[in-house]
Amino acid sequence: MNKLKCAAEKMTLKTLGIILIPFVLFFVVVANIVLPLVGLFLALPVIILNVLFIAAPKSKTCELLLK
Repeated sequence: MNKLKCAAEKMTLKTLGIILIPFVLFFVVVANIVLPLVGLFLALPVIILNVLFIAAPKSKTCELLLK
């Protein structure tokens, strides 16, 4: 794995996270309108997944390669 592939991997996950932001916001609003208290707990996994995509931790291989 080279440095270019590591950068591409990280950018792909960030781009996916940014694209998903409107869908997450829509899901949160709809879930809270339909089920006010339970809606947040249903939307919470989607919010966490989106944050993980945007944070995009590097793989161990990329960490070793970029040091």
